[in-house]
Amino acid sequence: HCEHYKGRGVMRKFESGADLAKEMGCSLQKLEEVVEAHYQVSLKQDKEPDGGPFPAYPNGKSWDEPSGKTGCGKKFFHNCIQGKQVATEVWHVAIVTPVIHYCMGGLEISAKSEVVDKAGKVIKGLYAAGEVAGGVHGNNRLGGSSLLDCVAFGRVAGRNCAEYMMGKDVQTTDLWKLAGGAPGTEAKEEKKAAPAAQGGAAAAPAAAAGSYTMAEVQKHTTKDDCWV
Repeated sequence: HCEHYKGRGVMRKFESGADLAKEMGCSLQKLEEVVEAHYQVSLKQDKEPDGGPFPAYPNGKSWDEPSGKTGCGKKFFHNCIQGKQVATEVWHVAIVTPVIHYCMGGLEISAKSEVVDKAGKVIKGLYAAGEVAGGVHGNNRLGGSSLLDCVAFGRVAGRNCAEYMMGKDVQTTDLWKLAGGAPGTEAKEEKKAAPAAQGGAAAAPAAAAGSYTMAEVQKHTTKDDCWV
């Protein structure tokens, strides 16, 4: 990931600890002392994982004072080096700050994107989709699924909201035409599908290895279902 972050300008490379210390405005000795202290804490944590004086995140105890004082002590240490190694190491450095990566939301919705109350009853006329809606992903979400959530449930909410407001007056729309698709393209697609229709109902496509068929997915439509 270092090349990616450096390419975006949020990480810098330093050829030595001395170069890094100069950029930080401190002495190389001070940098070595801090890194050595961190290394010693990692040894303590490995030897006595539950013996530290500070509360650790998400649970347990920590020996790390800087993070421990915040109430979220560090308990996992990886790729630690000794202070004496600082001067000759190559460093890839970035300032790390907390950000909101994805909000799991809070409004519970139905399969139709209808907002439900505390008793599980649908609130008529109120729809939600995207990060404002909770319960779609359970306790956590699969990486990369947030945009899919917004698009899929955005369309579901829009369709059902239109039906709620307009009833039978809702008209079917063609996204291809609305997007300015070339005239006649949809007709060609229909002709391609025609042979299968003439021979009777086409068989449902078989699922590829490691995937699911629509029939299988449709069996799991409640908030109690879990996909991993």
